[in-house]
Order: sequence, then structure tokens, then C-alpha cells
Amino acid sequence: MTTSTRGLESRSRILDAAVTCLLRDGYARTSTMSIQAEAGMSRGRLLHQFPSKEELLVAAAHHIFTAQLEAPVPGPLTERIAEASGPGSRITVVIDCLWAGFQEPSFWAATELWVAARTEPALAAAIQPAERRLGQAIRERMDQLFGPDLVARPLYLPVRPVLFTSMRGTALSYAFDSRDPRTEPMLGHWNEIARHALLA
Repeated sequence: MTTSTRGLESRSRILDAAVTCLLRDGYARTSTMSIQAEAGMSRGRLLHQFPSKEELLVAAAHHIFTAQLEAPVPGPLTERIAEASGPGSRITVVIDCLWAGFQEPSFWAATELWVAARTEPALAAAIQPAERRLGQAIRERMDQLFGPDLVARPLYLPVRPVLFTSMRGTALSYAFDSRDPRTEPMLGHWNEIARHALLA
């Protein structure tokens, strides 16, 4: 294994450990010491890759957003959409799958960074470009899932951000009110909104 390869592997282990610590401990309690312990490597190796906590967590922000951007559409999702019998069924499947994305660990790790960025200018500056790219990728993913027929409906463009922002806001409430997301009452409302706007 070359020195370059070892360096990349060390960097990846550290970033994965940083995301784990963000999820488990939150931004305020995540430290370079806790990340070092989670990564299982020496202090020197960690500091060689990331001399400061700020630099490390900025890199972790990019790591999270890159993983979200590159995540493929899951096979079962593709199958469910293919099996949908019409536009109404497709709307239901897509809304279920979009909502499931807000239960992923990456959403909560990103949330820790978004909140911290409010008072951390360096973190905010690093996150903003990645967040813009992620937003564009999310819009493209939603278009892909809904399909060209529904995307072409006159009210699709205003409905798309309404669904996304409502789901994100609802998901945040799970931070202090743990419950089964499969029974979320808003699922019915999102379906109703989308059907009324896109099928009327």
C-alpha cells in the first residue's frame, strides 16, 4: 500500500468517525479527542490530516454532502415506482420514499452542522456551496422520481419545494419527539396536497 493510499484511507476513517461522533454526541460535544478514539488512530495521524477541529468538521460537512449527492436511487425504490399503476400511485410511492430519506443518519449529521453554522462563520462558509449543490441535486432527484409526466404539470414547480421544506421541518421535530415515522400524520396531507395540485 502506497503512502498516498494510506493517507486517503486515514482521511476517510477520520471523516467517518467525525460523522459518527456528530450523530452520537452532537456538534458541541464532538472533539478531536472523541473523533480520534472513534477512528482508532494516533493523535499524530489525526493532526497530520486535520490540524484543528474546525478544519476537520468543515471536511466532515463536505464528506456528508458528497455522500448524499452520490447516493444512488435504491433498487427497491426503482421497483416500487415501476410497479405504480398510475400517476396517483406514483405520487404515493415517491412521497413515502422522500420521507424515508429524512430518517437517514446523514440528515441528522447535516442538521448538527447547519445549526452550528449559525454561529460558526468558517463552518457556514464551507457548508453554503455544498448545500447549494446538494439542493440542486435534490431537485433533480425529485424530478427523476416523480417522472416527466408529473413534472410537466403546471403546479409541479411550486409544489416541489413545499413538499421538501415541509418534510424537513417535520423531520426536525423527531429530535425531541421520537415516534414511528411510518405513522406520520403528515404523510396523508403531503399526498393530498400533491394529488390536488398535480392531478386536478
